[in-house]
Amino acid sequence: MINIAIADRARANEALTAAELDELASADILSLGMLADEVRRARVGDAVTFVRVIDPTEAAGATVPGEIRLAVLPATLVEAITAVEQASATAGGRRLSGFSLAAIIDRNWGDLAEVLGQLKRAGLDALTEAPLDLLTEAEAALQACQNAGLAVQCLSVQKPDAGVRTDMLMRARALAAKFPWLTTIAPLSREQSVAVPTTGYDDVRAVALARLALPSLPTVQVDWAQYGPKLAQVALTFGANDLDRVSITDDESLGRRRTSLEDVTRNITAAGFQPRERSSQA
Repeated sequence: MINIAIADRARANEALTAAELDELASADILSLGMLADEVRRARVGDAVTFVRVIDPTEAAGATVPGEIRLAVLPATLVEAITAVEQASATAGGRRLSGFSLAAIIDRNWGDLAEVLGQLKRAGLDALTEAPLDLLTEAEAALQACQNAGLAVQCLSVQKPDAGVRTDMLMRARALAAKFPWLTTIAPLSREQSVAVPTTGYDDVRAVALARLALPSLPTVQVDWAQYGPKLAQVALTFGANDLDRVSITDDESLGRRRTSLEDVTRNITAAGFQPRERSSQA
């Protein structure tokens, strides 16, 4: 059972302490999920947003709404600016995102705010993510984004490590307080350990804890392409309310119910929520 006092504080959108989050992390999974679902519905209602992501090479021929996304950061700043300019030319009014903030820092191309400003002027609307576990000076990096006028679509986690989950959530909360324009957390790791893979229980627990730990972040996101329909659907009942990277491919050769759009909307509806397609990060 979950401590009633902690549950009441979570329902009241109060900032839970690290000790309280650690206690929740050891709670039984069903009770944790029920609390996270209750808090999620009270905070953001029953709408689940999703976005169809379009590769820049497919943008010119794509007719669906969605987001153009540059996945791979080029080796040089000149190449990165060129890639952004080319993608922007074919975006057709869609949002253009790309790149990890940590990857840009690792390139060491110069003053970060100036580099980000150049990407912004080339047409980039937002960075795809800021991985909390890869940013040693996250506040300074996000300040550079703010100075450049370049949004960050989500705070993310690159490598799985349940042992530092609470610390990561506390860092995310501090950054969200400093930068109110941050609205989204993607708590499931981008990489998977071959030696010690996470389980579905681990994953939905991480989603629930993110929902309970971060009352100022309205959006808890799951990567549809990486984690698949089954895990994503369950995650919605554990506090998630956004699905990222839905494919634009609608191959109806196996029937309309097997197309990507029908698949994602059916899964959202079956979980008891209202699907809402977005073309940009709220």
